[in-house]
Amino acid sequence: MDNVLALYNYFSRIPLEDLPGVALQMLPGALLGIGLAFVVLFLREFIVGRMKARTERTHTHPVLTIWAKRIAESVKTWFVWLAGLQVAVQTMPYMALVDGPMRRLFMLGVFLQLGLMAVHALSEWNRETARELRVKEPARVAMMASMVRVGYVFIWLVVFILLLNNYGVNVSALVAGLGVGGIAVAFALQNVLKDIFSSFSIVFDKPFVVGDFIAAGDFMGTVEEIGIKTTRLRSLSGEQIVISNGDLLETRVRNYRTLGQRRVVFNIKVGYETPAAKLAKIPPMIITILEKMDDVRVDRVHLQSLTDFGPQYEAVFYVEKPDYSRMMDVTQQMYLEMFTAFEKEGIAFAVPVQKNVGELAAHQKMDTEMPKNRREANAVKTATVKATAKPKAKTALAKPPRGKAAKGRK
Repeated sequence: MDNVLALYNYFSRIPLEDLPGVALQMLPGALLGIGLAFVVLFLREFIVGRMKARTERTHTHPVLTIWAKRIAESVKTWFVWLAGLQVAVQTMPYMALVDGPMRRLFMLGVFLQLGLMAVHALSEWNRETARELRVKEPARVAMMASMVRVGYVFIWLVVFILLLNNYGVNVSALVAGLGVGGIAVAFALQNVLKDIFSSFSIVFDKPFVVGDFIAAGDFMGTVEEIGIKTTRLRSLSGEQIVISNGDLLETRVRNYRTLGQRRVVFNIKVGYETPAAKLAKIPPMIITILEKMDDVRVDRVHLQSLTDFGPQYEAVFYVEKPDYSRMMDVTQQMYLEMFTAFEKEGIAFAVPVQKNVGELAAHQKMDTEMPKNRREANAVKTATVKATAKPKAKTALAKPPRGKAAKGRK
């Protein structure tokens, strides 16, 4: 403001008869600034018009063409006139007093214009990327929008720091303070930052996308939304499961989207009373049942082992459709036809019955040692009592006196 007042005082001291000469000296610089501004504005409109016409004519959207158009559109009219004014001030005489303030104002406009151009370029990149991903991966579109907003904040933060540095402010202390504050914030929000960076990993690495059926730990369901902090699944029973992105990437994730076929392994046991000839018929019988089904490819059927309950067969086949319901339909049909075929051949499935041989022998021994009737039981009991009873001690009894001795006593 002081420089402007000084410039006003300087021109006010010029005699009136000298003003036309001073104006003629300043006219070339002013015309140069104005002409340069008009040329830049004309070039901007020309580039935008040509890029737009080319896009409409070819019905295509080349990346370089779109970017050139967006960058040209981002050049603001006020910045063009500000640049023209700066050129005029630099070339006109008598403008040394306002050269410093004008340069600072021009640098402010430069940084603002660069920030706007960076924002427009990032926005155009996001728009073109979203156009390609909107059909295939709609979840990535939302994630990219969140990342672009973070990019906007970063761009304007850099512009602000550069602007302060250009104005002579010592930004090293500010950057150091931001670093210390960033460390403190990182410690306080480490779980949140972990989830955010995990979401970036999910977006770029794409272990799964919206619509995939995944299993993570004890949870499984269809991916409905991939957010910047959490991922939402819709379970088979209908409820929504919300899992943080950090926890999700720390577990083993099974993705069933690329499942082209399902491998089924099942075991059956038959009784030991089954004849050997019928045991040999079982593998061809199972193969015949499976080969008659649609979408089924048989791998093998073998007598695998002899278990406690009976011979065990193992069969392996593939359902050539990833649909879980189709796999269960095939399995059900196979078991029903197997029951029918075994019933015709007189083959019985093994029944898990166990007998304790030691306990059975003990009961048989007790049965053989029991007396045949109650009289024998009583006799045995009496004999046992007599054998174990102790003899009683005999007591000496005085005999009554006889004869005269007895009378004398009377």
